[in-house]
Amino acid sequence: MTSPADDNRSIPELFNAAFEGDNDAAWDAVAALHWRGSKDVLDRALALACSRDPKERGRAADILGQIGIPDRTFPDQCFAAVLRLLADDDQQVVFDAIFALHHIDRSRAAPYIIPFAHHSWDNIRYAVAFALGAVDSVEAQTTLLSLMTDRDPEVRNWATFGIGQQSDADSDAIRHALKNQLCDADPDVRYEAIIGLGRRRDRRALGFLKTMLHDDPDDVFAREAAAKLLGINESGDRATDELLGSLQRLQRWGGDRKTDSS
Repeated sequence: MTSPADDNRSIPELFNAAFEGDNDAAWDAVAALHWRGSKDVLDRALALACSRDPKERGRAADILGQIGIPDRTFPDQCFAAVLRLLADDDQQVVFDAIFALHHIDRSRAAPYIIPFAHHSWDNIRYAVAFALGAVDSVEAQTTLLSLMTDRDPEVRNWATFGIGQQSDADSDAIRHALKNQLCDADPDVRYEAIIGLGRRRDRRALGFLKTMLHDDPDDVFAREAAAKLLGINESGDRATDELLGSLQRLQRWGGDRKTDSS
């Protein structure tokens, strides 16, 4: 596959290809437009955002969300155009707009995205959970905590990941929510809860991390969580057997206790 930066097609050709039936080929064209990042790309995408066709409006959001890779161009114009699409009548367009706003400026976008956390369509709530990860605000964290109890497992998974791994925030409420996810019916949600508790040095993750590292010694996230639980800043210089031995000793000395929140 040609690198987006090396795609020699003209801008009109790329816009045409962005609507091809082959989804991979269409996204290759979108990625190339991101790399171009020119005023021509911006103007054409802005025009599509006003189209009567919802597929064109949604594709406009896809393009506007990441114009200028790696150095973003026209962020304010892109943000304003995509923000208007949050009021679109088509749910897929709203879904695309949430992801696009996240890519443009997730912190700035968060207050506009949060109201969609209770949307009836599972995909939109999933987009909200995805978009709020790594947003450092009380409102975003509160929304993710709420989405951790969502009926849809993919929403719960991304909300738990957002709280557990993408955020360093720590509180009794966060730990309680992560602890509750240890019994979730979905294995991915349980996994994220274990990692999140371990990263907060909460010993309720200890036994689970032992099992995870025994089953998969190369699990990078489990190794990192185990290291943090043990008070080790970096896991890279510790063999998994060493981490397992330290976890075993910690468990023997009182692993059922929860560490301080600090």
